[in-house]
Amino acid sequence: MSDGTFLVSITGQIEYLDVLAPSGTSYHCKYEFYSGPDWKIIGGLEAGLTQMAYAATNGDKIVLNFPVEVQFKTTNPYGWPQIVLSVYNGLRLEGYGRAHVPLKPGTHELRVHLSKPLASSLLGYLSSFFGYQPELRQPTMLASTAGNHLIRMETSGYAYITINLVSQGFQRMGYDFGRS
Repeated sequence: MSDGTFLVSITGQIEYLDVLAPSGTSYHCKYEFYSGPDWKIIGGLEAGLTQMAYAATNGDKIVLNFPVEVQFKTTNPYGWPQIVLSVYNGLRLEGYGRAHVPLKPGTHELRVHLSKPLASSLLGYLSSFFGYQPELRQPTMLASTAGNHLIRMETSGYAYITINLVSQGFQRMGYDFGRS
């Protein structure tokens, strides 16, 4: 790899959701990796959808244990990858979350805050009493700063992810993560 690039390999799993879940309700999660313009996917899946999991009793964790794997190639660290989650309770949005992939190689446990958009108009607010939930057309917009300050959100729980990061070529490019 003498072409001035470095590699980042991300494996792990979406462990579980910690949301206020009534017993018997089903949940699933969509994930997407978002990265800068110089980052190219050379293996794995950029996006995916987990299986459905049910809450056994009120307030239980919803265990997904869904594997994720993706490999990137890039020439600079600008636009470091982020994972964006969209969590659904059946067909109803439960919340969005995002987290940067850790910089340092190794195993990392991430606690991702989930939040869902609030209605931006009186009509939207009144519609929420009949089951309407505003959703983002492009959830990956949360990974950029474009217009995010205009979205009103409320917290809705957490998602827990385990990430294993392996990198190659960083030292050769002059980057150092220090000692463990």
